[in-house]
Amino acid sequence: MTTLACSKQPDTTTAPAAKHTTAMSNEATVRTFLDGFNDPAKIQASLDLLADDYRFKNPMVELNSKAEFIPLAQSIGATLTGVEVIHVAAAGEWVAAHYVFKSEIPGVEENPATEWFRVEDGMIRESHLVYDASQWRKVYAAMEQQ
Repeated sequence: MTTLACSKQPDTTTAPAAKHTTAMSNEATVRTFLDGFNDPAKIQASLDLLADDYRFKNPMVELNSKAEFIPLAQSIGATLTGVEVIHVAAAGEWVAAHYVFKSEIPGVEENPATEWFRVEDGMIRESHLVYDASQWRKVYAAMEQQ
């Protein structure tokens, strides 16, 4: 039997202490944000976690403020049937979430994604969503032709 081990373990003794100025951890902030896309009644609570200068990037769009993101979030919220969080990991102000966002649109019913969030003082400052957008591009192209 072969045992695999990391050649170097992370040194946690010199890592800076996590700064928590709110009752919610960075991981909990991200989980709460994502949960808002499971229930239209909770979407406003998700949006309230975004800083005014929130920056969002995915394979199809790049936005530079909360005001720019809100219409997209409302549209996404109306399209999605749920977000199934698979795993969330936090390191300092960065939080990585692996999840599946779901819809009833043929061809894009289940979409695995990873999103990196930067959370500072209890507010989400930026996120980078990574997923295969090829089918979504086809869906949007078909919608524009109608």
